[in-house]
Amino acid sequence: MRKCPVCKKEIKGNAKKQYCSHKCKKYYENNKNKKPVAKTVKLKQKPVDRPEGLNKSASAYWDKVAPTVIERGHLNVLSEDAFAELCDLHSRLKDINAMINAGITQECRECGSKISMPGNRALLQIDDKWSANDNSETRTFKESALSDLKRKYSRQFLEYCKSFYLTPLSNRGDFGLGNGKEKEKDEFFE
Repeated sequence: MRKCPVCKKEIKGNAKKQYCSHKCKKYYENNKNKKPVAKTVKLKQKPVDRPEGLNKSASAYWDKVAPTVIERGHLNVLSEDAFAELCDLHSRLKDINAMINAGITQECRECGSKISMPGNRALLQIDDKWSANDNSETRTFKESALSDLKRKYSRQFLEYCKSFYLTPLSNRGDFGLGNGKEKEKDEFFE
């Protein structure tokens, strides 16, 4: 019996058949002209330590996320400043969300009493305008400074997360957490 030169399975069929399947034939044809790949030498990297200037919340985020990012090879000496900025943005967003969720207290202009509004009301501000022509006052709502900061910081934070492959789309579910399970091949992406 003859054996397939690619997969070493027995070839069944007529004597002219050289490969066991069409896939083996394609594999052999595609790989016969390839040059051998030189082995790459992996340099030993200097360990990346947490910077001293981070606040408590940013340091906690660094300690939580950095080991995984280092293990995956996305955090090294060249990218540690950008990752420190990511941790700082996380801390700022956490503080802004706490302020927004705490609510605001305003003073009533008519009676002078304090009005406490529950959380998520700080996303809008009342914009009072007085018209001297017809002696009327108009009230409109506009985006608050906290809401504007949250939107800008969130956009920046997501851009940094994408650059360190911390979003689900960027790693397609393979988070590299070292749980011992290999990522199963998805036939859709092959």
